[in-house]
Amino acid sequence: MDWKNLNSNIRIRLRIIVYAIFIFLMALLLRLYFLQVISGELYAEMASESIARQQSIAAPRGNIYDRNGKLLVRSVPVAAVAVEPHILLSDDKAIELLGDYLDMDTAEITEKLENADISYLERVFLKTGIEKPVIIALKENKSSLPGVEVVDVYLREYKYGVLASHVLGYTGEIDEERLAQAPYRDKYSGGDQIGLTGLEEYYENTLKGEKGSIIYEVDPLGRPVSIRDEIPAERGNDLYLTIDIDLQKITEEALHSGIMEVREKTLTNSEEHYNVPGGAVVVLNAKNGEILSMASFPTYDPGVFSGGISSEDWAYLNEVEIYYPLNNRAVMSYAPGSVFKLVTAYAGLEENIVSEYSRATCFGIWHGLGSDFPKFCWKKTGHGSLDMRGGIMNSCDIYFYEIGYGLFVKLKNAGELLQKYSRDFGFGGTTGIDLPFEDEGRVPDREWKKEYFKDTVEYTVWFPGDTVNMAIGQGDMLVTPLQMAMAYSTAANRGIMYEPHLVKEIKDPGGELFAESTILNWKEIDLNEHYLEIIEDGFEMVTGPGGTAAYTFRNFPLKEIPIAGKTGTAEVAGKQDYAWFASYGPIGNPEYVIVVMLEEAGGGGSNASPIAEKIYRYLFGLD
Repeated sequence: MDWKNLNSNIRIRLRIIVYAIFIFLMALLLRLYFLQVISGELYAEMASESIARQQSIAAPRGNIYDRNGKLLVRSVPVAAVAVEPHILLSDDKAIELLGDYLDMDTAEITEKLENADISYLERVFLKTGIEKPVIIALKENKSSLPGVEVVDVYLREYKYGVLASHVLGYTGEIDEERLAQAPYRDKYSGGDQIGLTGLEEYYENTLKGEKGSIIYEVDPLGRPVSIRDEIPAERGNDLYLTIDIDLQKITEEALHSGIMEVREKTLTNSEEHYNVPGGAVVVLNAKNGEILSMASFPTYDPGVFSGGISSEDWAYLNEVEIYYPLNNRAVMSYAPGSVFKLVTAYAGLEENIVSEYSRATCFGIWHGLGSDFPKFCWKKTGHGSLDMRGGIMNSCDIYFYEIGYGLFVKLKNAGELLQKYSRDFGFGGTTGIDLPFEDEGRVPDREWKKEYFKDTVEYTVWFPGDTVNMAIGQGDMLVTPLQMAMAYSTAANRGIMYEPHLVKEIKDPGGELFAESTILNWKEIDLNEHYLEIIEDGFEMVTGPGGTAAYTFRNFPLKEIPIAGKTGTAEVAGKQDYAWFASYGPIGNPEYVIVVMLEEAGGGGSNASPIAEKIYRYLFGLD
């Protein structure tokens, strides 16, 4: 063996190992130098930022009052169970115990916590409205329920139950879809309550308040160890409505009792009862567009949504058999029938189709479109010779067929005159009311018909009969009760159209008034006052002796309080007739506008006008 060569190899290997250790130590020293000296300030700054975490505090929503200062809606603190998912998910026994206390399935709890995309300090609200025994049990077993806390959240309390529910709306927990949208993304977090319908939704930014916050000191794992700072939450602003809750009660009672009475009636020459699945009433202040009451039937209790509506309640409120009580029928579209004759009458006078005293003779049948297309008056025996006032008083269809046909043939319908005046009176567009989900209604014209029937070419032509049907509020014309109230208000005010509104003023939590909330919006429509007076004469005759609403107002003091009104009965394919009554009063100094619409209730004179008469009696202190 060559010992000399062996020793030489060992020395070389040892030298290599020593060099490698030296290089490793030098690299380690250089890294430590970089971390401590060069990057020390950077990491120190990052460390200082990471020791503080912020958690939001829910803010109570503003209150809602009626026009007289009566509290309608407020926020009340309610116990809720808040959970930090990152902590509770690591303890299966705690989840099982919590499920027993809350009467929730453990799989349901786990799924909700695992799907929560939140940071360490944010919480998931599992259940609200916790009863006192459960609260005590949770607190007594706090050590066995890590990450579980009983906190106060704010839920809405509706002081008058179902009254004005469609106006007020309801609140609910914000969902993931809204949280992903721009208007909500930066201002809300999981568990927040937001307005979902009615004024609660429309004035969400006004009512919601400002969240408070707690800034925690946290350990290196992000767990809170102490409170550094706390900013209290601020309550939202208060709404003072134009609604008079006492009048609202009278209106809803009159609507409900009126519907119940009509349901007891049978159709003419039939044993079939009227269905009357629903209806609506709008009561306006004629002088400024304030909505004094707005009722829709059937109704619901918005309180069932506070804290989360049950699946059973939600299914019930959406059942066909109870006629969709969540729908606000005051802003939904319907065929108007003869209450639309206000527009036809004005268009006929303005376009010289008829004059103040020109007459038409009603034999009960009209052949103006040719013998192959007869059209009938609602009174089969006819009304005889009528002028404008008589045509309105008797709601004679033949008289208004003549006007509609004259409007069509003038300029060969180039100007679509009836459509023009319909839009002048506010139909075919939203009114601007401070409510979500308002229908625009429909003013049908050539372009609409061409688009609507584009797959059936033979129906795309606008015929004279389309205008004739529209002249009596039939055909494809659709309006909302609110739009009709605005049209009659505009006539009563001789062309002044006030924007309808539900909020009279807004105040901050300290009671300071937002001046811009009291600004009255209106516009002037260029209408001929004399023509409106002629039409008003006809409306006055409707409620007087011989008019279509004469029986309803037989005991009303019309000499002292003259009421302008118009009855309407709208035919709807496949359904019973819809009943309407549109009105304002007193004539000469109009204070109120009242419109009543009843689905599948027959004649407006016999079934809709009595509801308005009851409301007028209350308004003028007659009972």
